[in-house]
Parts: sequence; C-alpha cells; structure tokens
Amino acid sequence: MKPLFLSIVAFLFLATLTPAFAIEQPRIVPRANEVPKPMDEVFARLKKYFSDPSVSHFQLVSADPKTRTIVAKQSSVDSASWNNWAFCKTGPVEMIYKYADGSATVTVKLEKTTKHSTFVSVAADFQGAYRLGSNENKVACESKFVLEDQIISVAGASDAK
Repeated sequence: MKPLFLSIVAFLFLATLTPAFAIEQPRIVPRANEVPKPMDEVFARLKKYFSDPSVSHFQLVSADPKTRTIVAKQSSVDSASWNNWAFCKTGPVEMIYKYADGSATVTVKLEKTTKHSTFVSVAADFQGAYRLGSNENKVACESKFVLEDQIISVAGASDAK
C-alpha cells in the first residue's frame, strides 16, 4: 500500500510542476507556400530580388544552387517597415525605450514539388535595437509574417500563406 501511495504523490507532484517547465514556442517560424513555377526560375528570381538594391533593401549573403538555399540580410530597417514586420517582447522597464535600429535576416529554402512547381519556405530572424538615452537594449523579435509573405509573392505565389 505504501509504494502505491508514494507513486501517486510523486505523480501528483510532477504533474503540478510540469506546466512550469512547458516548452516555449519557437521564435523563428518559417512561412511556406507552393509556387507554380520551376525551381530554377524561382531561385533566379529570388536571387535577383535580393541582389538588386533598386528592388529591395536586402543584401545577398549567400545563394547556394546545390542546397537551393538563399540567405539575405537587411540592416537599418526603417521604423514603418519594422512595425509592419516584427513584434518585440520587452520587459516593463524597456517599454519606454524607443526603436533605434533593426535587422532582418531571411533564409529561403526551395524544394521541387513537380517539374513546374516549387515549394518555397521563408524564415525571418529579426533583431531590434531599442534606446533610451545612452542605454541600448538588443532584442530578438518575432515575425508578424508580413515580410515572409512578401518574399513568397516575389517568388511567384499568387496567394501567400
């Protein structure tokens, strides 16, 4: 009888503590959609988009045709774009800080679905800098998925989701 009682107490103890150790949601969640275009065309289109400063404010970091992965970064994101793209969770003290600067690094991965169709996955990593006087706080921010949807549209999707 005693081992059963101890097992029940141990189970109840662990069951009450488990929510305290719940796994946090990931900060970077990719957005994906199928694009009705061949993979080579989508890769070339996105590579050009990230390389051409007259079209986007991104700088191409890498474009690997073997892994079908493109990485691009935009620094000095203006506050209007930032407010549209990202949400930064801060503590109560940092809430009075003002947005000073931000960067977005996007990773695009392509997979061939059919001869004339490509699966596009876009993940964005946002880093914001907030200032109050001489104090600066860098924050890893979460996406609102607007930027990812824009990139999927550039790739050729008619209905980015």
